[in-house]
Amino acid sequence: MISRLVTKAVVIGVAATFAIAAPASAAATPKLSGPAQVVGFDEITMTGTADPNSTVQLWETAIGWNDMQPAKDFTSENEAGPVLATADGSGKFELKRFVDSGFLFQVRQGSLVSNTITVKAKLAVKFWMPEGQAPVSGRLIVNGDALPAQPDLPVQIQRKTGDTWTTVKTTKTAGNTATFSETLTGQPGGNQTYRAVFSGDDSQGVIGTTSGEVTYWTPTSGTTTPPTTTPPATKPPTTTPPVTKPPTTPPTTTKPPTTATPPIQFTRIQADPPGTDSGSNGSLLNEYFKITNMTKKAININGWTVRDGKGIVYRFPNININVGQSYLVRTGKGKDSGSFRHWGRAGKAGYVWDNLGDIAYLRNPAGGNVDICKWTKLGPGYTNC
Repeated sequence: MISRLVTKAVVIGVAATFAIAAPASAAATPKLSGPAQVVGFDEITMTGTADPNSTVQLWETAIGWNDMQPAKDFTSENEAGPVLATADGSGKFELKRFVDSGFLFQVRQGSLVSNTITVKAKLAVKFWMPEGQAPVSGRLIVNGDALPAQPDLPVQIQRKTGDTWTTVKTTKTAGNTATFSETLTGQPGGNQTYRAVFSGDDSQGVIGTTSGEVTYWTPTSGTTTPPTTTPPATKPPTTTPPVTKPPTTPPTTTKPPTTATPPIQFTRIQADPPGTDSGSNGSLLNEYFKITNMTKKAININGWTVRDGKGIVYRFPNININVGQSYLVRTGKGKDSGSFRHWGRAGKAGYVWDNLGDIAYLRNPAGGNVDICKWTKLGPGYTNC
């Protein structure tokens, strides 16, 4: 009996020794998921899992560039800091990113690399006949543009006959706004329906699409005015997304507005930056407003101002805001570059917008209100006006 008890004790002791010496479990490889596509230029939400309370870093590359590198946090100092997320106690994390082309994403936790996800960009397009063109028999002008703003995308302009669509003109998008303007000749008189078919670009992860239908009246021989029961449809669509960089450089990254009333309007105000209002420059850079040109022409905004309900004023320098372009002005300090501007304020007294309710005025140099955006509660911390 004694020998058997001793043997049992030895076995238990050995097991205990091994249990104490056993290494901690290895870190789990992070996982990442996200939408298959985004329409136009918009923000996506990616979710994933990693070790609880661990930090992951986002890496990205535009499709076609294939140079996976750390994503840049455009709200950080010099807009070059890393994009990080911390997993909660159950290991879940979330990342948000604006994209303007097809992208590949992954996250890394130390030496561990997640799966790579692909997010393609489906074109958001507009197609219209300009206002004020004189009616000419068999002739009309058609315009269009696309977002992402990629040049050299093939476009087929088609006319409807019964249930059949016939291509009457081929063209391509051009310039950093990916626009086209074509004159159609030899067209039948009366009310005719047209559309534009935009091809994508697989090499950039851009998915093509077809515009909405537009009906336009042109005179036939011997007529000079359209029938009174069906006036010509001449107004362009009302959705005007912001302009992004052409894909001659890796696309980087504000949500398109849904209406176009003022020529330039507020399209987002982030009144409550994420985290504690510490007064740090990083926090102030996360408070911002964004304005967008809703017209079909560039507008010089030299001397235009934005002010809050307390009278704190930001004044724009001598710059043009191009067709569909947005300017995003951050409250903190930083280097102005492209469509990003900085108010240059500092400290806890530097915050401009009241989280619980405020009003923003966009005014021209004469002091006239161009647009007003107002919110009366905290909500999600931002308003799309």
